[in-house]
Amino acid sequence: MMKVQAPTRKASFTEVLQRVYSNLGYDSSSSNSSSSSSYDCNNLQKLKYYIQESDDDFEEEDGTVELVQIGAERAKNVLILMSDTGGGHRASAEAIRDAFKLEYGDEYRIIVKDVWKEYTGWPLNDMERQYKFMVKHVQLWKVAFHSTSPRWIHSCYLAAIAAYYAKEVEAGLMEYKPDIIISVHPMMQHIPLWVLKWQGLQKKVIFVTVITDLNSCHPTWFHPGVNRCYCPSTEVAKRAALDGLEDSQIRVFGLPIRPSFARAVLSKDELREELELDPSLPAVLLMGGGEGMGPVKKTALALGESLFDKELGKPLGQLIIICGRNKVLKSTLESHEWPIPVKVRGFETQMEKWMGACDCIITKAGPGTIAEALIRGLPIILNDYIPGQTMGLVSSPEVLKKQQKL
Repeated sequence: MMKVQAPTRKASFTEVLQRVYSNLGYDSSSSNSSSSSSYDCNNLQKLKYYIQESDDDFEEEDGTVELVQIGAERAKNVLILMSDTGGGHRASAEAIRDAFKLEYGDEYRIIVKDVWKEYTGWPLNDMERQYKFMVKHVQLWKVAFHSTSPRWIHSCYLAAIAAYYAKEVEAGLMEYKPDIIISVHPMMQHIPLWVLKWQGLQKKVIFVTVITDLNSCHPTWFHPGVNRCYCPSTEVAKRAALDGLEDSQIRVFGLPIRPSFARAVLSKDELREELELDPSLPAVLLMGGGEGMGPVKKTALALGESLFDKELGKPLGQLIIICGRNKVLKSTLESHEWPIPVKVRGFETQMEKWMGACDCIITKAGPGTIAEALIRGLPIILNDYIPGQTMGLVSSPEVLKKQQKL
C-alpha cells in the first residue's frame, strides 16, 4: 500500500498568541471574523505591500498571517523587543516566548532583547533609569507622557534618534536575522520599522506589535507599518483605528499572560503549606509591580496595625509583601518588628503561587498584575497609579466588570 506523507501544517501566528492571552471577557474569534469581513481589496493590497511573502516563508489567507512550520529545514527566528521600563513589558515578552516553546518546541528560536540598552547610546540605552526617576516624580512623568503624545512631536524626535543610531540598531536587529519581530514596548515600533525600510527588509520581515497597556496608552504604540497590532481591549483597538491602522491590522485579545497562570495549580491549603504560610489566617498580598513602586511601605505599616487585634492580643490576618527589585524597600521592611505574620519577598518568578495562596491583593494599577489577579480570582484593591498609561485602569470597565463577579 502506498503511503502518502501528510502535508506540512501551517500555524497561524494569531493562534500562537491566543495561547498566552488571558481572555478578559473578549471573544477573539468573533473579533477576528469581524475584522476579516472588512478585508476589502484595498486593505489586502496595502497589507501585501508590507508582507511580500514567498511560498517557503509565510502566506496571507483571509486576513491571517500564516507561518509555515518548516521542521528540520531551519528554525524561524523570532525577535521580541522589550525594555525593563516597568515589569509588564518583560513579563509579556516572556509569556509569548514560553507559549512559542509550549506550542512549537524548537521550531522557532525565540530571542528576547532590549536592543536599545545593548546596542545604542544615550538616551535610548538609559531608558530604564530615566523611567524609574520619572515615575518617582509623577508630575514629571505626566508632563513627558502628554507632551510627547502628538504625532508630529514623537515622530520628529524618534526620526532624529533613528537617523543617529541607524547603524547600531541595524546591527542589533540583524545579529539575530529575525523572520518575525514582535514589539511589546511603545518605543520599539518607529525606529526598527524605519531601519527595516532603509535596509530594504520591510517586505521580508513580519513586524507585530503586542500592546501591554490595558486601557489608556501612548500613541507611540500605533504604527501603520506593522503587519498586526494585537490590542488588549476594544478601547485600545478604537485608538489604533483612530491613529491610522486598518481593520485588517487590528486584533483584539486580552493581555499576554505567562502560561503558568493558565495551568492547574495546587489548592490554597497546599500552596500555603509549600510557601510556609499560616493555614488559618486570611492572607493579604501587597506589591508595587516589578520595581516595588508606590506606597508599599506606608500600606504595609498600616496593614500591620489594622490586622492585629489589640484587645485579644492576636493577629487577624497575615501579610505577604513583594518588593520586586527594590532592595532598599525589602531591607527596610525586613528590619521592622511586625505584630502579625509577615513575609517580605524580593523579585518573584512564581507569582501564580503567591496569588493562589492569598485571599486578596493590594497593588498599584499595573495591567499585567491586574490580569493575573483576575485569572486567580483575587479581589483587587488599587492603591496607586502612574499618570498616563495606567490612569485608565482605575476606572477600566473590563476590570470593574470582572471585580463585580468575584
